[in-house]
Amino acid sequence: MDLTTPMSPEIYTIIAVAIALAGLILNGQRFTANSIADLRKDLNALGQRVSRVEGLLKGIRDSIRDRAA
Repeated sequence: MDLTTPMSPEIYTIIAVAIALAGLILNGQRFTANSIADLRKDLNALGQRVSRVEGLLKGIRDSIRDRAA
């Protein structure tokens, strides 16, 4: 194989496709990471809301129990 021969057009096409695929994969990973970060924020907010509801329910339960006693 002679290293001084120019590359064929197919090689350029293969390299271009590989670069395009790498770009798509990296963009997809970035999108996925951002989506996961958003879900984590939503999950923390949901945990706080559930805690508030649990507190309210405990207060209602205690109030009903005190009235019955």
